Amino acid sequence: MTDINAASRILADAFLNHTLIDPLPEDIAPTSFEQAYDIQRATLALTGAKQAGWKLAVATRAAQEKIGADGPLIGPLLDGRILGDGAKLTTADLHYPNIEAEIAVVMKSTPAADATSSDILDHIESIHLAIEIADRRYDVKQNPVQTLADLNSTGYFVLGQEIENWRDLGFIGGTVTTKSDGEILATNDDPDAWPEIFGGLEHLVGYLGKRGKSLKAGDVITTGACALPTISPHGKIEAIFDGLGTVTAEISKV
Repeated sequence: MTDINAASRILADAFLNHTLIDPLPEDIAPTSFEQAYDIQRATLALTGAKQAGWKLAVATRAAQEKIGADGPLIGPLLDGRILGDGAKLTTADLHYPNIEAEIAVVMKSTPAADATSSDILDHIESIHLAIEIADRRYDVKQNPVQTLADLNSTGYFVLGQEIENWRDLGFIGGTVTTKSDGEILATNDDPDAWPEIFGGLEHLVGYLGKRGKSLKAGDVITTGACALPTISPHGKIEAIFDGLGTVTAEISKV
C-alpha cells in the first residue's frame, strides 16, 4: 500500500541533500496519478522550498492518451530556481539536466476556478520564450507516476524574452530547435507536437480550483516542451524559436 509519508521523506531527503536514489520501494510507491500528487505535495512541504509557479509536462493530447492522463501533469516551479536569460549553472547543480524549449506565462491576476482558456487570456501579464532544465532525483528514469511524485522532475527554469503582441501572433506550431555547444539536441516543426498552451492553463486552473487553490499575480507557468526533451550534461544551451528569438543558458562542468 502506498505510504505517502514514507515516500515523501525519501524524495525530500534526496532533494535537500542533492543525492540520487533508487526507485521508491514497491510497498510505498504510488500506483496512480492522484497518489503521486499526494506524495508530491507532501514532499514539497518537507523540503521547505517556496513555490513561485507551476510546470506542465506531458502537454500534448497524444502524449496524455498514451499514459492515461486527462491533461498535463503538474508540478512546482521553485523560488530561487527561476533564472534570467543567459543563466549560468554547473554540473554540481544538476543530476540529469533535461533541456526543454518552452513557452512560459506570467500571471497578472487570478482567474475563476471554472475559467475557460479564453477567459484566462485576460488574466495574463506576459508570455515569454523559455528553457526548462528539468532534473530528477532517481538514478534511473522512472514511469510517469513515479516521476510526478518526484516534484514532476522540477529543476531550474530560464525565463527569456517577452513575446510582444502575443495575442496577434500565430506562434504556436513554429519551428523550435534546442542546441548544446552548437550541436542540435532536438528540433520540431510539427504543430501537433506543440503543447496546448492555453488548454493546459485551463486544466491547471481547474486542477487548482478542485483543491481550493488558484493562480495569483506573479505566478510563472511553463506550458510544456515544444521539442523533444533531451539530456545534455553540460555546455552552452540554446532554445531557438524561429521568427521569435532565442533563449540561452550555460551549464559548466566542474
